[in-house]
Amino acid sequence: MKRVSFLLSTLFMVIAHAQPLERWLLPDPDEMVKASNVLCLDQAKATLVAGSLRAQGRSRDEVLSLLPEAPKAMSLRVVSAMRESVEDAFDFPSLSLYAQYAFRSEACFRETLGGVRMPRLATVRPQVEKCQQAHGPEKSSALFQCVRAVVRSAEPQL
Repeated sequence: MKRVSFLLSTLFMVIAHAQPLERWLLPDPDEMVKASNVLCLDQAKATLVAGSLRAQGRSRDEVLSLLPEAPKAMSLRVVSAMRESVEDAFDFPSLSLYAQYAFRSEACFRETLGGVRMPRLATVRPQVEKCQQAHGPEKSSALFQCVRAVVRSAEPQL
């Protein structure tokens, strides 16, 4: 009986003097998505710029020289992703800029919010080509959704 009364009185004191619970100091999910969109937009735009420069007759080395050196840490993933976009634009000219844009956009989004490294475009190129064949090379929601599904089905790199 003493234990029960002790427990009840302790519980009452804790409740009576309890401070309101602080929100966890985790980022707001909506803010994370907004920040990811800003970061990924630059990566995806690099795909369009690289393709445009390729179409103007610029060489791969010339376009790569415009970018900073590749980083050694994941903290500068944006630079290495832009370099990859340039390489992809020159390695896969048969893939439309919009198919490559959709790939880079979704890969960045998954990397940023999921904290994983997604495979390069070369790994999923056959599936992205099928999306382009099915939905055309021009900008469309259907092409974007198809490429998005391809990226989501890809296994992250270790």
